Amino acid sequence: MKKVRIGIVGTGLIGEVHIQAFQKHPLCEVVAICDMNESRAREIQATYGITEVYTSQAEMHQMCPLDGVVIATPDQFHRDPAVLAAAAGVPILLEKPIATIIEDAEAIIQAATTANVKLMLGMTLRYIPEYVHIQQQFQKGDLGLPINAYSRRAVRKSEGYRINGRCSVNEYLGVHDIDFLLSIFGREVDNVYSTSGKFEFFDKFGVADYYWNIIKWKNGATAALQVTWNEPEGNKNLLEMECYVNGTKGSAHVNLGGQQLNVATNTSCDYPELTLDNGYHIEADHFIKCILSDEQPYTGGQAGLDALKIMIALEQSSKEGLPVQVNL
Repeated sequence: MKKVRIGIVGTGLIGEVHIQAFQKHPLCEVVAICDMNESRAREIQATYGITEVYTSQAEMHQMCPLDGVVIATPDQFHRDPAVLAAAAGVPILLEKPIATIIEDAEAIIQAATTANVKLMLGMTLRYIPEYVHIQQQFQKGDLGLPINAYSRRAVRKSEGYRINGRCSVNEYLGVHDIDFLLSIFGREVDNVYSTSGKFEFFDKFGVADYYWNIIKWKNGATAALQVTWNEPEGNKNLLEMECYVNGTKGSAHVNLGGQQLNVATNTSCDYPELTLDNGYHIEADHFIKCILSDEQPYTGGQAGLDALKIMIALEQSSKEGLPVQVNL
């Protein structure tokens, strides 16, 4: 069987993670990479044995036939690469967030829709098995109607320093949890509220050290989300992840730092075995399936736009100190 030909746009840390995930897939080959930083691209080429290297995405699409493209450029530079890929008729896996402003997100969605190109957002919590398990329990109705949740993601300080203030920790981490919570609670959001802390990272980079976010749905359900890049370097985990969702018939709780997953009802409690899988190869597999079939991505353009709207509203709330209405 002919392998799916994948191109990667952006060869930073996350672009390299995608290369590793796709190269492990038996039905796929990474045939091209594109980065404006040619020395970095050449370094990646040598490390992973990739044939084609480009500094122009337009030239890549012109010279190298692709079945799919992964866009892993910095967040504020998603629009042009996505529009170029759509114009070339190539399915897109776009790193989160979809964009940093609504205008860019809508332009990306419109380009993909006009070209009839599949657009998939890289929301990794949709592919981490423990989070998928929680989502499935609510989709099946086993845990009833979701009524409240707590979610937390935190990284060590060194990761915050690597980001160097180019985005907020809500943009870097929180957008994943926002998307995941929407996948369980639905899109009928009423309002959001956020408060943030200005300490070490604010002094050095002008971005908040942490956010406490509250999302409230029209039916009264509420979720609290904490994100921070203030974890000490002594923490054994680079990334801490936890989520608890309570429903009318039961609850589910995962803590990948404490290595625990449990699903409970009024009559039982199940402790599924942890996979400790980061989800990227599962995400790659889903993208390839979407390319090869009529399967639609779990997280398309609308999911990306919804998460962005909430993220922007949370930032507004944090600055104003007031709840902000949301219309998805």
